[in-house]
Amino acid sequence: MFRLGRFIAVLSVLATLVFLPSLAMAEGPLTPTEAGNELTAKLLANAGDNDHRMAYQADSIAGVVLLVLILVTAAWLNHASPSRRIVGTFLAAAMTLGIGLIIGWLHVIGAFDNVRPPAFSVDELKPGHMRLLGVAFTIGGVFLLLVTYWQTKRDDVLALDATNEQTRYGRATRVLHWTTAILFVGLIPMGVFTSMIPEDAWYRQGYYVVHKSLGLTVLLLVFIRLVWHRVSPTPPLDTSLKTWERRSAHTAHVLLYVLMIGFPISGFVMSTFGGKYSHFFFWDTPLFWAPNADLIIPWGVLHKLALPVLFYAVFAAHIAGALKHQFVDKHGDAFKRMVT
Repeated sequence: MFRLGRFIAVLSVLATLVFLPSLAMAEGPLTPTEAGNELTAKLLANAGDNDHRMAYQADSIAGVVLLVLILVTAAWLNHASPSRRIVGTFLAAAMTLGIGLIIGWLHVIGAFDNVRPPAFSVDELKPGHMRLLGVAFTIGGVFLLLVTYWQTKRDDVLALDATNEQTRYGRATRVLHWTTAILFVGLIPMGVFTSMIPEDAWYRQGYYVVHKSLGLTVLLLVFIRLVWHRVSPTPPLDTSLKTWERRSAHTAHVLLYVLMIGFPISGFVMSTFGGKYSHFFFWDTPLFWAPNADLIIPWGVLHKLALPVLFYAVFAAHIAGALKHQFVDKHGDAFKRMVT
């Protein structure tokens, strides 16, 4: 019965995601603007014209450096050494706060007042959207700095197996989880900003290379996680959870996987229909099908509106549930299952 309920819930979400892009063909906030139609025509006229990487592959190198930094952060968050865990937590705090401060800096210099013409009417909300994300990341970064301080009060050595245990996740799962989570959350403001960058900005194409490379990395990591969970099954949920809490947790996890797969695939399909290569660091993906103006719009709405709305709802529920288990239900090991 539980599996049937979860299946129905996921099916309902997928049906919604299919329905929302169809709204792009109707009048309303998802209707393409005149500038959006011009941009689409320009894309198709220059289909396959993608040779605009930065000199010396600087964009790809920047993407690799970011990925390595995130991998180190994820590994050190659950390192055996308490000093490494402090550094890992500080790195997570610095990246989170850094995103918030960068968004604040862009606001101060007026970057949100000189953006690319909106492709859809709803795109006019993106400057405000970015400002809200800046506030959220700044608050999150400050909180993680406090967590870093709390970590300095601990000197315990963390003994973890590589594989999952009965009551907590193993080191491999934790590194995969936090690498994917940091990448995925960081790609949200990065993705919002992509459609705001003016066409003549010198960094535009390089920015896209980094964004698409990290997006495809998330997709790769998700498949690695799915295979790994077959090799090393995940520990069961806390037996003290109520039935509805267990069902909600399972559904949220499934939806997060839907999002982590849906975002990069929809972005890849949208770009390909626009005649633009996707990038995986130093490599470009081929154009698997011909450009199609009619299909750019629905896939764009899916990637830029439907999936983000679902993400905010599921992510908020995921965080709220974790905080409830830890601080309201007093399940002291709730966080320790995945991070220490």
